[in-house]
Amino acid sequence: MGKKISINYRFRKSNKEVATFTESFLQDISRCFNRFKVDITFSDAPVSKEDEITLILMSAADIGDRQFIDDVLRLSNNPGAVLLNLNPIKVEKSFPLHKFKIYSFWDQIKETGEIRPFRRGTAEFNAFYWEKITDITIEILEKYSDNKDSKKGKIYIAQTDNSQLSDRDNLSRDLTEMGYDVYPSRLLSLDYNESTEQIKQQLKGCSLIIHPIPLLYSKYFAEKEISLVEHQCNLSSSYAGDNQQNVKRIIWIPSDFEITDEENQIFVEKILRDQNQTQNTLVLKVTLEELKKIYRKLLSGESVQVEEKNLPDVYVVADKDDEKVGEKFMKSDNSGMAIKTNFKGITYNEHLKFLANSQVVVINYSNENEQWLTMKVNDIFKSKGINASKPFKKLILVKENKDLDTSAFESRFSEVHVCSLDELKLNLAVRNN
Repeated sequence: MGKKISINYRFRKSNKEVATFTESFLQDISRCFNRFKVDITFSDAPVSKEDEITLILMSAADIGDRQFIDDVLRLSNNPGAVLLNLNPIKVEKSFPLHKFKIYSFWDQIKETGEIRPFRRGTAEFNAFYWEKITDITIEILEKYSDNKDSKKGKIYIAQTDNSQLSDRDNLSRDLTEMGYDVYPSRLLSLDYNESTEQIKQQLKGCSLIIHPIPLLYSKYFAEKEISLVEHQCNLSSSYAGDNQQNVKRIIWIPSDFEITDEENQIFVEKILRDQNQTQNTLVLKVTLEELKKIYRKLLSGESVQVEEKNLPDVYVVADKDDEKVGEKFMKSDNSGMAIKTNFKGITYNEHLKFLANSQVVVINYSNENEQWLTMKVNDIFKSKGINASKPFKKLILVKENKDLDTSAFESRFSEVHVCSLDELKLNLAVRNN
C-alpha cells in the first residue's frame, strides 16, 4: 500500500440509526480508498489540527442533543470538517448548516416530496450510496495529492431546493471531472445580507453560471419575501451584465417539469420579460444530458443554437379556456399545418416561442378586456425579436361579436373576422415566397 491518510469521525453514539450507518460506511470508504492504493486509519479522538479531515455523520434526530450539536459547531470553521447528512436537517439559525461542506445521503422526489435515503444494500439506491462515497474519497485524495493540477476555471451552479440535490450533484461531478471548480461548495446562509456577500464573492471569476429552476417557488428569506433561486438570479444577472464578454448564463428548466406553481410561473415569466436577465443567457427546457452537451459546447467556445421541437405553424391565442373549440379548430382542414393553442396552461416562455416560430397567429377575442388584448398584441410584435428570421405571413383577429371595440388594434392585423373561432372558415395554408 502507498500513501497513508488519517481521518477523524464524529457521530452521536446513542443514535442507533447513525451508529449502524457509520459502521458500514467506514468499512465501505476504506474499500474505496484501497482501490486507489491508499491506506486509511480512523480516529474519534479530539481534532488536533483545523485542516484535519473530520467526517461528521448525523441525522435530524441529533439536532435535539445540545451537547452534541455544540461539539459539532466547534468544528464549523475547520476547513477539514465535512458533514454527512443522512436525512433532511431543517435549515435554521440555531444550527447553521451553511458553515459545513455537506454530502447528503438522500434526495427528494420532486413530484411527491418523498425522501429517498441512500443506503448500502438497498437495490434501488445502492448505486447512489456508492456514488457519494466515491465523491468523498476523491475530494479527500485531491486534498492530499502531490499533483496540484491548475483548474480550468470557475463555474457557479445555483443552489435550489432538496428536489434538485441529485441533479446539482450530477452536474457538479461532471464539471469537476472536466477540471473546473464548482461553486457554491456549501449551503448559502439564511441571512439575506450574508448570503448576498457569499454569492457575490463566489460569482467572481466564473465563466459559466447555471440556474436550475425548481418546481416550487420557496421563500428562503422570509423577511424579504424572495426565494434563494430568484436572489441568485438577480445577482448573477448583474454580474453577467458587468462582464458580458467573459460570462455565459443558463436558466435550466428540466424537460419533465410542468411548472404549475403560480409564484414560480410569475418568477420565470419575469426572467423572460427582463432584458437584463436574458442578456448573455440561454433559457433551456431540456433533459440533464442535453444540458451537459450544451454547456460543453459553450465551454469549448462554440456557439449554441438550441433546436426547438414541436413548434407550431399556426398559433391560436384565446381569452378563454375552451379546449373543445380549440380541438375542433385544430382538426379542421388546414393543409397539414401544425396548430397549437394557449388553452392548456402553457408558460409565458412557451407562449413567446410559439409566437416567434409560427407563420400564422390567430387572436380569439370574446369579451371586452382591452388590457388583455393590448398585452397579446404587444407580445406578437416583440416576439420576433427572439427569432427574426421567420416573419409572420398572417395575423388574424377573430372577435366574437361586432360590439367589441378593437378599432385601436385592427390596423395591425392582416384579417379581422366577426364570428366564433369554431365558425372560422379559413384556408391557413401559407405558400413560401
